[in-house]
Amino acid sequence: MRGRISAGAAMMVARGLRSGAATMIVVLPTFWSMQQLALWRKPPVDAIVFAVMLGIALPRALARARWADAPAIGVLLGPACAAAVGCGMLLSDGGASRAVGAVAFSAGAAIAVWLRRFGSAWRAAGTVASTLFLAVLVRLAPLPRTWSQLGWMLVAAGVALVWALALRCLTVAVQPAPSRRPAAGLPASTRMAVQLGCGTLASFAAAQWLDPDHLVWPVLTVMVVHSANRGRGDVLRKGAQRTVGALVGTGAGTVLGGLFQTGSRTALVALFAVLALAAAARPYGYLFWSAGVTAALVFLYSYFGESGADLLARRLLGIAVGGAIGMTAAWFVLPVRRRGRSIRLGGPGNRPPTLDT
Repeated sequence: MRGRISAGAAMMVARGLRSGAATMIVVLPTFWSMQQLALWRKPPVDAIVFAVMLGIALPRALARARWADAPAIGVLLGPACAAAVGCGMLLSDGGASRAVGAVAFSAGAAIAVWLRRFGSAWRAAGTVASTLFLAVLVRLAPLPRTWSQLGWMLVAAGVALVWALALRCLTVAVQPAPSRRPAAGLPASTRMAVQLGCGTLASFAAAQWLDPDHLVWPVLTVMVVHSANRGRGDVLRKGAQRTVGALVGTGAGTVLGGLFQTGSRTALVALFAVLALAAAARPYGYLFWSAGVTAALVFLYSYFGESGADLLARRLLGIAVGGAIGMTAAWFVLPVRRRGRSIRLGGPGNRPPTLDT
């Protein structure tokens, strides 16, 4: 028995090391590549952040994709990136523009989930599109409505995709499970698309009411909670773990991030170190991964000057509200009941990539 426990622990450690290495193999070259573009023309900071966030999520998105899915991914990547960035630009403004952006963002995120019901190619493309909408939430300043900004964001997406594909070439894809007969009624992917759309829109409304200057925390939490939804009970269990992890990570990151000065190289090193630890801890549970990635986001904001204990309460409240909205939407809006195993987004064998899966 003791030997089995030791072997199991060794396997978990090995999985953690592989997970951490795989994440940093993409994130660090992506960051380096965006920095090298400054030799030609300095990219906006938000484009660099966008590339790094995609570097975190895209390897997970492509892990189950087949090379036959590449055409669909290529066709959808540009329009989906432009749509996500356009939503981010609308959300940067106030009033009617922000309302339109919230509706468009919620619809786009839901459509990316709904597309996954049309087979492997569209499932992979929709999964990649979901990462674009998620990554555009993490921005440091309002996105200017310029063609230059859109162009840089498209370049950032391309850079992250190239490095993610490079990693994909070095790994063996996990083949999706055989298709099963769908359950009667609305497909699970349609139900989850409606849930995500409603939850995201509600989180935008709550964020606008609670803290309009920091929309990211409630909305991001809703998208995290809905990741890999396998039923109402599953959402409550994983959603609670992810929400608690995000709360812990935010608190620790805010306190520790205040120790570094704006633009400090030490803070940048700490950011990537926390991200590597979070990726290594991913196999041990959603709570650890959520805590680590949220702390890394807080370090990122601190590096660019957004820090202080006064932000802690706002972040914690936003995460708590977003977690409650996400779990409520999954429980009451066209709930997915676990009658079989073919109820993941897009069908069997698909794990949607988010910052916490």
